Amino acid sequence: MTSRASMSSKALATPATPEKKPIRSLTEYIKSPQQKRQAQMGSNNQTRQQASAKNFFGRAEAQGVADLFRSRVEQELEEDFDRWLVTEYVGDLVRKAFLKVRVCGNDHDPEFVHLFAIRYRKGEAWVVRFAPYKTEQDPLGQAPEDYEDLPERRMCGDRLEMNPCTSVNGCAAM
Repeated sequence: MTSRASMSSKALATPATPEKKPIRSLTEYIKSPQQKRQAQMGSNNQTRQQASAKNFFGRAEAQGVADLFRSRVEQELEEDFDRWLVTEYVGDLVRKAFLKVRVCGNDHDPEFVHLFAIRYRKGEAWVVRFAPYKTEQDPLGQAPEDYEDLPERRMCGDRLEMNPCTSVNGCAAM
């Protein structure tokens, strides 16, 4: 006994257009440690092009996350950086990110800033900590204690020092 769906698809199929079957996506159901090892070995056997593409897009995503915090770091350190380039990263870049960012310096003596960003829920703002004045040899630490708090964006008036007027002659109104 055949179903109507299979009959109608066979009826529509002509010699010029063969019957089309849905394409199944490749999924792996892992039930044992042995299957997990086999799946990992399969993912490690990527072609050079696949590995290169994966690294390129991972680095681009890490750069995008770091770019979110550039102005806050520059504001906190009261510097404008010549460069802002992620050289190393760890984490999934969705909930947690450890980033090593090259900020300035010449090729012989580059300076780095390390960023630690965490998001507790999807859609929430990042909580960011940073470690300034690092060198290329400094390892990318994964302990939050190694970082300082990076304040949220400041308001416009935070940088202005508006001392109250002490005398009428010293005050000027705009």
